[in-house]
Amino acid sequence: MEPFVAGWKGRADESGGTVAGMSAPGWGIVMTAREPGNLVLANVAYHLGLGAREAHVYLDDPDDRAAETLAALPGVRLTLCDTDHWQRLARRRPEGQNRRQGLNATHAYRLADVDWLIHLDADEFLRPMRGVAAMHAELAAFPRGFGYVSVPPAERVMPRDAAQVGLFDGVFRRPARVPPRLHRALYGEAADFLDGGMCSHASGKAFTPTGFDYQIRIHRPRAGKTDPLPAHSALKAQAVELLHFDGLTPLHWLVKLLRYGEHAAEVQAGMNGPHRMRQVAALRDAGDIAAVRALYERVQVLAPAQKARLAALGLCDTAPFDPAPVIARVLEDVPDLSVARFDADLRRAHENSPNPRLAELVGRWPG
Repeated sequence: MEPFVAGWKGRADESGGTVAGMSAPGWGIVMTAREPGNLVLANVAYHLGLGAREAHVYLDDPDDRAAETLAALPGVRLTLCDTDHWQRLARRRPEGQNRRQGLNATHAYRLADVDWLIHLDADEFLRPMRGVAAMHAELAAFPRGFGYVSVPPAERVMPRDAAQVGLFDGVFRRPARVPPRLHRALYGEAADFLDGGMCSHASGKAFTPTGFDYQIRIHRPRAGKTDPLPAHSALKAQAVELLHFDGLTPLHWLVKLLRYGEHAAEVQAGMNGPHRMRQVAALRDAGDIAAVRALYERVQVLAPAQKARLAALGLCDTAPFDPAPVIARVLEDVPDLSVARFDADLRRAHENSPNPRLAELVGRWPG
């Protein structure tokens, strides 16, 4: 594998000073990652460039080659999820990824030296909607100890009339909690594979204030024994959104579904909702590469008329997202974030997979 190492440049700290007369809060991220190194590096560098003071990174593969580069970045607290790590946290490595993520996120929460911590996946990027200062003002104004700030998601999809070249190309589908008939009218043949108009989750993620007895879960904190969360404890963020790239490329999306399918049905059900289970089942039943590609097109691609309809209803944002300028504040060289490089890394990672469907997919995928 080609090295993805990029030199540390030093970041512009946007988190200091005051916001509307209040001290700007310190915030950090936590993630458990098992993805191509360029994606993890890009995600961490991007959030450090936005002003995150800490990035708690748990590498699910303790032999991950990204470790050395990540560990060299100031602000990163790196943990290799080896046997000793899981012995300390749970006696053994949990099979379900949600359980592993929750344990790691809570572990980071106990150690964090910032005011707020948010759990992200490597394919999720915060986008301040009116600048970082507005995001800080929103966090600073929230009364600590009365809940958390919920960051709403926007999920990347590709327009049918646009070819994807970079990992972050595309437009963003927003959640729509509507009656079933309207849901089907809006999303057509993709409706059965979506929840609230989203292929993955419509829940977003949570900025959780530190210093309380909370358990951090995938989308939100849970009450601890000494600090119960009051009912209706979430405030929906207005100054920041969560961009979710559920499948950075078509191959990445399909690999993700096949990896979900490796688990027992009860473990899958604990990780995913019914709509995701239907995606996994449809991929399992797809007979060839053409059928596999057709499933992706059905779920993750918008025809021009559908894109226009969703945009008119406020359910599709066409503003582009390019994290490279923010990443460049942190790294000497921005990692290669092309589709070609990313898919090449996926092939190398899974070409010898014990899952025959996965090995076949990466071996036969064009490009």
